[in-house]
Amino acid sequence: MVLATLVGDLLDLLCILIFIEAIIANLIAYGVRMLTSSPPVRVLRIIVNPILNPIRRLLPPARTGGWDLSPLIAIVLLSVLQRIAYTWA
Repeated sequence: MVLATLVGDLLDLLCILIFIEAIIANLIAYGVRMLTSSPPVRVLRIIVNPILNPIRRLLPPARTGGWDLSPLIAIVLLSVLQRIAYTWA
């Protein structure tokens, strides 16, 4: 019960971090000047990119009209895993 709750909470946190990364990536793509080398952004990308990069390899933005759908797909997959974790509780 406690382990399933912990896993569910960690998956929630990952979804939030992926959402924040998607916002930052879109702001940069639309010309907002940001320090992408700042420590918080680097740490965020270190955490999130191992999840997003395999999806990007399977479905690159060039095949989807320039849209990076990897954050959306990752959040959906993490939500499914979260539901599975909660059903084990």
